[in-house]
Amino acid sequence: MRSLLSTVVLSSSLLSLLATTACMNRGDDSSDDSAEGAVDSAESASTEGDVMMAAVDDSDGGAAPTAITADSVTAKIAANITARYSPSGCATVTPSATSIKTVYNDCTGPRGLVHVSGELDLAVSVSAAGAITVHGTGTALQANGATLDVDATGTYTITGTSHSIAVTTKGTGTGPLGRNIDHDGNYTINWDTASQCHTIDGVWSTDIGLHNRSNTVKLSRCAAGCPTGSVVHQFLGTRSLTITFDGTATAAWTLAGGASAAGTSGTVTLDCQ
Repeated sequence: MRSLLSTVVLSSSLLSLLATTACMNRGDDSSDDSAEGAVDSAESASTEGDVMMAAVDDSDGGAAPTAITADSVTAKIAANITARYSPSGCATVTPSATSIKTVYNDCTGPRGLVHVSGELDLAVSVSAAGAITVHGTGTALQANGATLDVDATGTYTITGTSHSIAVTTKGTGTGPLGRNIDHDGNYTINWDTASQCHTIDGVWSTDIGLHNRSNTVKLSRCAAGCPTGSVVHQFLGTRSLTITFDGTATAAWTLAGGASAAGTSGTVTLDCQ
């Protein structure tokens, strides 16, 4: 299943919308400041979270919090990676005490991860309360058309059927549309195995060239249904792009600010039911 952001927000129709608003945004003082940057920032953060989540999901092995150890989590993560990527053997996993080195070779994984290549190193720790923390680092890790220099720490918790990973990220990369980006911030991905509902909630800044942008993402989706929530990308200066999702297959978008301050609005059809 593709990630919430990749499947819904970055559908082909929305990419067309963002490319259109990019042209309108060129009036700001940097030609680098465009909606393509918003796409690359969102996609790279989503891909990073999916790679981390593919490793840590169910890494507690069903044990009680007080029985979870860093050694047992490390072994479970290593097994997860081996089992969750195809073709068989595409991911070479080398666990050592509380760390894991994984070398991917054009792997396909869960949550829509495709063409995953490169090395990702994970360091595992477990709190006294049983919270699992994984620090991931990697250079030129390729996935879903993005190339990522990963420096992210994810804390994974389970409450009943609710799974969550809270990620603090500070990395660099090139997004699927070829933009060079640096991102710094936090996001949380939640999913419920009973309801099949997923959410992503976060705020991060993006440096594109010499300029800084902010991204605020609050989205929820259940199974194959349509999302609710919003995505806000603050461009250079006063321009901002807001996309609002109401649970139907049509999302409303508004481009506001700029010299005219008049804004532009419209709708976009989503790939959901």
